Amino acid sequence: MYYLKAFLNSFYNFSWLRTQVNSGKKSANYIVLFILALSLVAASFMSYMIPKKLIDLRDGLMNNVPNFSATMTDNHLAVNNLVQPYTFESDDLLVRVDTAVSSTDFSFDKFVNGLKKDVLYFTSTSMYSYDSASGYTNYTIYQSIPNKTFDKQFILNYSNSILHNTKLFFGIFLLMSFIGFSVFKLLNLLLISLVVYLINKNSQSDKLTFGQIYTMGLFALTGPSVLVAVLQLFNYSISFLYSILLVVILVIVSSKKYSNLKLEEKTEITSIK
Repeated sequence: MYYLKAFLNSFYNFSWLRTQVNSGKKSANYIVLFILALSLVAASFMSYMIPKKLIDLRDGLMNNVPNFSATMTDNHLAVNNLVQPYTFESDDLLVRVDTAVSSTDFSFDKFVNGLKKDVLYFTSTSMYSYDSASGYTNYTIYQSIPNKTFDKQFILNYSNSILHNTKLFFGIFLLMSFIGFSVFKLLNLLLISLVVYLINKNSQSDKLTFGQIYTMGLFALTGPSVLVAVLQLFNYSISFLYSILLVVILVIVSSKKYSNLKLEEKTEITSIK
């Protein structure tokens, strides 16, 4: 019950936040539960939306591709019944198939130079990818792939078995979300706590240790986290909003106004009964 009260108090109750400066164990338990809850919500949303978008993208691509057949022989790809080089292009993705060339016949870096969309490029020996947002390129050489023949229908059936596996996507996104939220929020809080510590050190209020400010921050990040998550659901974001809000909250809570409050020791002090 304490952690539910802590969740609610963390949104608005600055007096309560100040009394938590020595609640290190409780704050550690709370942040694990909070990040897990946040990850469950994020994974549920992504495991519904992302497979749906991938299916739409696949259908848009495959509907424009004729009935082809492909053969993998000794780690070399050959595609039949498809005029090559074959190119599919949407607003943000370019897919190109040209098995008449190998990795030694062209420069992928030159091909993607100046492009403002993601790229997938298949040659006879490799698969290349390009992320336009980061400028990152990657290539995978076909290795240890058994000799096999497949066609358009095989790809559709195989992709359906993956894209409709909601449990698989949920598990992957849950793990990614938990790790991502944990790393970002805890490391970000380290930097913010240092900033607030330096401000507090040169202020008129009671001096708090770095650890005490960090402990308060583990509770105080609740409100900014939820607000930013809600805004993202509506595809709206404000740069550095999360960090700015968290700094403001911690500066207020560590100010002189709240410096005379009795710290929580053994007795739980909450404003919600």
